[in-house]
Amino acid sequence: MGPQQKPIETYGLQRADANAAWWVSVQSVVWTVVSSAVSIALGISANSAVLVAFGSIGFVDAMGSIALAYHFHHAVRHDRFSDELERLAHRVVLVGLAAVGVAAITAGLVRLWQGESGGASTGALVVAAASLIALTVLSLRKRSIAKRVSSRALLSDAHLSGIGAAQAAVALIGTAATQVLGWRWADSVATTVVGCVAVILAARTRA
Repeated sequence: MGPQQKPIETYGLQRADANAAWWVSVQSVVWTVVSSAVSIALGISANSAVLVAFGSIGFVDAMGSIALAYHFHHAVRHDRFSDELERLAHRVVLVGLAAVGVAAITAGLVRLWQGESGGASTGALVVAAASLIALTVLSLRKRSIAKRVSSRALLSDAHLSGIGAAQAAVALIGTAATQVLGWRWADSVATTVVGCVAVILAARTRA
């Protein structure tokens, strides 16, 4: 047994906790891949760059969840918790969190500069609403399990899913504010703020 491979019990963990961490990561992968593919398809059919960007960002989230799924699958299969895999998964998630933040800031500022509104098709609103619910549940679930398995990587991934949920909420609120109140800038400003939060979270959880 190498220095980077330690029994799960060394960390005061139960096998069931490690299995729960693996399962929530798999669920996250499935959801983000499917919803992102649908968002990109809708974006292409409706000529909506915003939807395509939203779906692309979702694939970044999926990459972090894939790294975590592998990490916890290794722990469950071998009854060994790998410090090296934990650090690797953490780095992948942090890069994803920062990338999501930078993309959101850029998209928000560009849309604000160009005066684009937050309008969207019915299909896009349905996807955004479903994403808001699913990603909120996944974020809370990841946060709870992360505390049990003492995984900074899974906690950061919970933040990433939370950011995804916030972006979905921005799409819904921005559209409503634009259509009902005429605030054409609402969606762009909110998107930029969400991006700033993502970058700050990535910086604070970097160590």
